[in-house]
Amino acid sequence: MTQTKPRVLMLGLDGMTYNVLEPAFDAGHMPNLRALMERSASGVLTSTVPPYTPPGWTSIFTGVNPGKHGIFGFTLGNRQRPGGLVRLDKVKAPAIWNAANHQGARMGVFNVPMTYPAPVLDGWSVSGMLTPEGGGATPESFTYPAELAAEISARVGEYRIDIDVDYDNDWKSTDIIERLSRNLALKRKALELLLEADGDLPILFAVLEAPDRLMHVHYKYIDPKLEHFDRDEARLIRERAWSFFDEMDAVVGDLIGWAGSDGYVVTMSDHGFGPKHKTVNVNMALREWGLLAVGGAGAVTKSAGVRRIARRAKKALPKSVWKRAKSVAQGSIDWSRTKAFSAPIPQQGVYVNLKGREPNGIVSRSHYEDVRNDVIAGFEALVDPSDGGSVTDHVHRREDVVWGPEAERAPDLFPVCRAYSYELSDGLYSPAILDDYRAQPRGFHQMDGIFGLAGPGIASAEGLVARIYDIAPTTLYLAGLAIPEMDGRVIPEAVSPDRAPETEAMDLSLPGEGSAAAAYSPEEEAQIEESLRNLGYL
Repeated sequence: MTQTKPRVLMLGLDGMTYNVLEPAFDAGHMPNLRALMERSASGVLTSTVPPYTPPGWTSIFTGVNPGKHGIFGFTLGNRQRPGGLVRLDKVKAPAIWNAANHQGARMGVFNVPMTYPAPVLDGWSVSGMLTPEGGGATPESFTYPAELAAEISARVGEYRIDIDVDYDNDWKSTDIIERLSRNLALKRKALELLLEADGDLPILFAVLEAPDRLMHVHYKYIDPKLEHFDRDEARLIRERAWSFFDEMDAVVGDLIGWAGSDGYVVTMSDHGFGPKHKTVNVNMALREWGLLAVGGAGAVTKSAGVRRIARRAKKALPKSVWKRAKSVAQGSIDWSRTKAFSAPIPQQGVYVNLKGREPNGIVSRSHYEDVRNDVIAGFEALVDPSDGGSVTDHVHRREDVVWGPEAERAPDLFPVCRAYSYELSDGLYSPAILDDYRAQPRGFHQMDGIFGLAGPGIASAEGLVARIYDIAPTTLYLAGLAIPEMDGRVIPEAVSPDRAPETEAMDLSLPGEGSAAAAYSPEEEAQIEESLRNLGYL
């Protein structure tokens, strides 16, 4: 009689951090997750550079770095060579479900960011972030098989992938938490349906994106190390946040129940979280350092008087108008005199205007390093006038953090500013190089996410460290499968003394192959871009 292999649950909690989990546990919240982590080998999961959703989740489900899978942000390319919104069919490396299916193991994929169109696989899938929402109705092409969409709609009503976010106003109330709560209830019902109908799977990969959405808006009210925690307005918001965490914990309990007492659970987040204090307007800084030029009317905007006008305009104009105006302003860059320019916000980097790569490139290969050194010197000399301290911790050269056949398409430099509490923006006509968000309770991504491994033969442990690339090979190993070529390793605490990890050369499909979903329509692109803009990503 063939012995049945244990189930493996990949439990994704987008943006989850110990800075929030530990006070939640101490306050008696999230008992299911707390019990799971207490029996897990757990620790810090180091994210990609930068610690952003698109490269992070894509690295989790491929097991390779962005230089191999090719996803660096929510959009492809940069200001000079825009490549449109990211889709799963743009990913250049096989996914874990390709490796599992290749070995005869079926898989369920639910709400994983960057998986639209829904993966065609042996099993089923429901796509995640960047799925067109269809004007508020149940989206199209978001499931595989396609008929699952109608079944989900029949069970839950109008299914939504994500919530609407008003990044500039949601921090003032609990409104965003109420929207997250309603959306989570839909997802829980959808998961119940899927697991009832076809839950006999070796591997299930499910992600809850809600922690990220909540902490972008309310992080400083939840982290007890920050002074916002004790503000009068923080208590009510934090109490609602904690109660919502318990709602998430109920879903976590459902998923742990699916894995069973003899199953494995691999818990992960794509990045951590911390406070957002300021933004660095990179294009404006590059202009002041003589590395970026503007033409036409933009050439007069360097004066202090114009900056004062910009500061007043930014306060007076509706945020949506200001953000669109900022985007239009990038059109004034004079590429014939520009040596370096900001990457799109989610890429958190700087491009050299390299001849032969950029359509309007002027920097020769022989001067490439000179320009990179000039940019690094500018960041190293950048001082915050509010405290006189250095803004920049370190500037990564691309080759130090990204490698592979897609690496040439990545930013050339990745500055890290005050442990990512200073986010990079592409602002060119902002009032100052630094915009101040210290008064607001916002949060921003940090490098240290969470991970935990629980199941038969895995001893409880704390303080471990793993890389985001290690999740896919570790999951395949726990499922009793061989591992294709990946950048990650099997996390040692998962390895049984009587079974070494097995690697195998595999001829695998790419994760987007087989999908019949149409390209984004102009209306869909506009809707997704507006959603990303409201999240502060564009």
